[in-house]
Amino acid sequence: MIRENIQKLANSYFTDYPTRTKKKTKKAFIDRTKEGFRELGYTDQEILEQKSFWGGTNFVVGPPDADYVFTAHYDTPGRNGWLALPFSRVLGMGLSSAIGAMVPFLILFVLNFATGAVRGTVVGEGTVEIYALTIEFLPFLLTVMMMILLFAIKNPHNHNDNTSGCIGVYNVATIILDYPELRNRCAFVLFDNEEVGLFGSMAFAKWRRKKYPEKKHSLFINMDCIADGDVLIVASGEKPIVRDEREKLAQFLSDKGFETIQKRSSLLGYLSDHAHFRKGMMLAFARRSKLGGLYLPNIHTAKDRVCNLEQIERLCDSVVRYVGREAEE
Repeated sequence: MIRENIQKLANSYFTDYPTRTKKKTKKAFIDRTKEGFRELGYTDQEILEQKSFWGGTNFVVGPPDADYVFTAHYDTPGRNGWLALPFSRVLGMGLSSAIGAMVPFLILFVLNFATGAVRGTVVGEGTVEIYALTIEFLPFLLTVMMMILLFAIKNPHNHNDNTSGCIGVYNVATIILDYPELRNRCAFVLFDNEEVGLFGSMAFAKWRRKKYPEKKHSLFINMDCIADGDVLIVASGEKPIVRDEREKLAQFLSDKGFETIQKRSSLLGYLSDHAHFRKGMMLAFARRSKLGGLYLPNIHTAKDRVCNLEQIERLCDSVVRYVGREAEE
């Protein structure tokens, strides 16, 4: 059964704060989230709003030097998922993303071909050279403008990416109240500006390394798109210290009944805010494509309307149990 406070916060996220792309909407989301944490008993002295790059704001609850840090990002993506969506259910996320990335170049090629005759006519008629130069770069400029618009157009539904992660972090904070021995060893962080380059987590990692260098091996568990799918991805880098932890966590979650698969985080995939932390891991649910690859359904599109709160609660309960076991060792 979903706890009342979690259901209440989730409903308000869906109805009142569906997009968080501008300073005003981000502040409103943070203020509402503060209310949720205050209801759990977290005080204003335990809440920190940390400035990030590009004018962003990270939201931190609990000791920032905690041994266990649960994270997600709260900014929302643009409506550009159609670039990969047609291919993902068949090819999986990796190949479909590669194909989607080629779409702008295809558009550029078509525009370049279409304006070829115009360029020839302009130069042939002896028109001022600057006009010819403008037409020369017109396809490139149009393509760049199109891509900017794709990332800037608000996506009205972001239930899974990454409202689900925010709900997950709050869910963990709720469950940990039943584990008083963990209360002061855990922190909860919602990062800004993940969608534009992981800038929020980059700023927090830099600040934390400088202020608490002795805490470089704290465990970071990042929740990214955890509300839609039936295969649980556990992803991290490949350094022994985090790879060993990833294997232990994946096995623990597998024993709890989740179908888990381990992935290496890299520029080619499974990269999220966890990448900035020495001992950081990402959790995300995916589905299998027809050819066996994995994909995150409907993200960055208006079809991102699925948020399975029971699945989030089950995952969060298992993760807290894992951290509790680690704390005892």
